[in-house]
Amino acid sequence: MEQIHVSADFIFGTMATDSRRLGYVRAELAGISHRYRMEPSAPKAGEPVRLFVTLGPSITADCVSVYYTTDGSEPAGQRGQPAPGSAVASGQRIASQWDTLLWGYAEEWMIELPPQATGTVVRYRIEAWLREGKGSLWYSEVIGATEGDGSVIGQPGPGDHYLREMGAEFNLTFYRRPRTCAYRVGDEGTPAWLNEALIYHIFIDRFHPGPGRQFADPPTPMGIYGGTLAGITAQLDYIASLGTTAIWLSPLFPSPSHHGYDATDYYSVEPRLGTMIDLQHLLAAAHDRGLRVLLDFTANHFSNQHPIFQRAISDPTSPERDWFIFTRYPDRYVSFFGVHELPQLDLDHPAARQFMIDAARYWLEQGIDGYRLDYTIGPSHDFWTVFRAAMRTVKPDCVLLGEAVDTADILRSYYGRLDGCLDFLLLQALRRFFAFDEMNASAFAVFLQRHLAYFPTGFALPSFLDNHDMNRFLWVVRGDTRRLRLAALCQYTLPHTPILYYGTEVGLSQRLDVRHADGSGHPEESRLPMLWSEAQDRELLAFYCRLGAFRRSTTAVWRGQRTFSHIDDHHGQLAYTCTANGETWLVALHHSSQAGSIPLPAGTWDIAFVTQTAEIVAGKVWLPAYGGAVLRQLS
Repeated sequence: MEQIHVSADFIFGTMATDSRRLGYVRAELAGISHRYRMEPSAPKAGEPVRLFVTLGPSITADCVSVYYTTDGSEPAGQRGQPAPGSAVASGQRIASQWDTLLWGYAEEWMIELPPQATGTVVRYRIEAWLREGKGSLWYSEVIGATEGDGSVIGQPGPGDHYLREMGAEFNLTFYRRPRTCAYRVGDEGTPAWLNEALIYHIFIDRFHPGPGRQFADPPTPMGIYGGTLAGITAQLDYIASLGTTAIWLSPLFPSPSHHGYDATDYYSVEPRLGTMIDLQHLLAAAHDRGLRVLLDFTANHFSNQHPIFQRAISDPTSPERDWFIFTRYPDRYVSFFGVHELPQLDLDHPAARQFMIDAARYWLEQGIDGYRLDYTIGPSHDFWTVFRAAMRTVKPDCVLLGEAVDTADILRSYYGRLDGCLDFLLLQALRRFFAFDEMNASAFAVFLQRHLAYFPTGFALPSFLDNHDMNRFLWVVRGDTRRLRLAALCQYTLPHTPILYYGTEVGLSQRLDVRHADGSGHPEESRLPMLWSEAQDRELLAFYCRLGAFRRSTTAVWRGQRTFSHIDDHHGQLAYTCTANGETWLVALHHSSQAGSIPLPAGTWDIAFVTQTAEIVAGKVWLPAYGGAVLRQLS
């Protein structure tokens, strides 16, 4: 049998490896750390807000000031004195704490801001200063990166500083500068339809070429296969048969690449994908079937071929030059992880910010139901606060989901600023337990308990097993559909909205790993053309259709109060009960290469759903290798 190379998971971003996490955290804790810690996290009218700030051991300051505005203007001040139009609040030192990682004392401060009316956007900046000294330090965040070492960085402006973080995977310098923070009073919450949703993720170029057409055969997966919007419209009944209630489309704007995350125009459709009329037909047909449509929207960066960027680099006097952060004009600039073709916009610049907000509003006006927001951690929380408020004025029930590959506390900080974030943390745990065998049942159960309890009610965490940037789940498990079904059963019986990546349901895998033998990354390997007709695994497809229908019809199994009734590390077993509306359900997961049984709680049980087969004998449910079942308590 041919040996298949399967690489360990690699999550792209500043937290990709242990060394990068350690370096990033050390740098942050050594300075002024805020991380949007506030109480309440989504304030209502009349509620004061307490902000929390930590000063690292190297910060020599005995005062903390917060300058804020409520009229949309930029807050400003210096050493406790607000600039005209801004107000100031003084911090209180509340604790001194030892930090072993930094081998020094950190200080915790709290600042209280007064209550505001519903709809008010409070913008604020944090300053730490020494009463008997000169100058001050400002809370800052990473806003981008450049390739190479710090020598390419120009002279920093007032209060700017840089965090140099070099890793084996990248040769990058991360650029930091002071940032305005923000929150909005009177969060209206996440639209109710998202709670009931099941999302189907489509990579447009790879899904379907349209009626009467065939996929192209480019020399590499980086080429164009010819998927179209018309092809998606033609397959809406198929998509709906999976229990889908919403479709997430990969970027559809004009772009020089197959993936579209490098737009050259935010107001039209990439011609090879179709036309605006094709999109309108897709929207109408989807809405007729009760399907919502989400677009993938990249605000953080666009193509270096975009006319705005071309004007910025060709004319030093162009006002659009200030939309970007040049470190050596015109050829060195902050870009998306040092990728020269993807210049990063400074969305704290008013004109750049308005450009992106206007573009997103436009597509909502065309009938789009919301956005998956690419690289959410690039733009500031201030930007997303204003962005969400603007989107709500166009479509009050639009959904905004962030792609934030970061820590749990950063994900939680988007509560009240976005409707939710894609759950990369759960993704890693699901794959570690069900695919890589790197986590035992006890550790997985503890993770689930703590993870689901950590986030506030109403903050969406859509789950997924794979996506367009990583190895497909079926590739990792070397084609073992039993393990895929078991993981999917767990995913679909957890509280948050499941996302199904196109092709997973019919056995679509890969030809090569996303990490080639030379160590280079090739995410396009996980974006092969959709399988149709006889090429599909029809048994797997039938399973996913049954699973989608089961989730939609049996809400108590994922909405209910969850209790773990059985955990067995030796046999790789996990079982949890869910109780809601007077119903009790049990999910039994047997992650083992040998058949086995899981004891049932007291009462009479009936098998309602299986991944393969199941049988109740003498108070136990017997399952085949890598088998799972859902049972309902009858009495």
